[in-house]
Amino acid sequence: MAELRDCAVLQAGAVRSVAEVIERLSEIRDGTAGIAPACAIAHFSDLYLTITRTIDGHIRSKGFFADDGYLARLDVVFANRYFDALRAWAGGGTPPGCWKLVFDLPVDGEVTALQLAGGGVNAHINLDLAVAVVDTGREMGDAGLDVREGDYTKVNDVFAEDMAGLLHRLLEERSARGGPTDRLEYLGELMTRIVARSRLHAWHDAGKLWPLARGSQEWAAREDLLDEWACRLGSVVLFDLPG
Repeated sequence: MAELRDCAVLQAGAVRSVAEVIERLSEIRDGTAGIAPACAIAHFSDLYLTITRTIDGHIRSKGFFADDGYLARLDVVFANRYFDALRAWAGGGTPPGCWKLVFDLPVDGEVTALQLAGGGVNAHINLDLAVAVVDTGREMGDAGLDVREGDYTKVNDVFAEDMAGLLHRLLEERSARGGPTDRLEYLGELMTRIVARSRLHAWHDAGKLWPLARGSQEWAAREDLLDEWACRLGSVVLFDLPG
């Protein structure tokens, strides 16, 4: 029987455009779901794909973001953090701890789809987002973070909308099976609040990373702290919350 690590797309290289992000997430979702439909990678990639398509729609329609070029570049830099972690894990290397926690989850259906997606969201926001924000801002030649805060905050609305859509679909599926929905509905509301708070903290974390030299000991120590925090919160999301 094939294992998730055998899914070839997990070891694909970096992407360079939002269109490539969408294509890669589709391939990851479909490839991993074909091996293990209940795995965290498939569920998170599905939600991530939905969010990315929504952001891409706003970029294409113009007027939602103040700087569409910045959002497009941030989207790519951010996504490559996820793809880097997948590549390390699938190749037998060591991804960040918060991602390893998600990737190594048993595929036994014991953790709900919402928790699996939430575990990925936790790792991506609480570890990767601050780093991606700083890397993108420096690449764009920004003097500081403040000029990007408005567009950063607008993405919160996209997350809230698409998380709500995921919850609605899961509630319908559970209801159709005759299962109780009250605990799942509570979990969905809690997850939405966690995402909102995590994005707020990620912005503050980016502010702490901004003055540090990339590759310095101070930067590495700060990133290790972000990973440690994401591991702790990930354990809560995946194992301690009601499913």
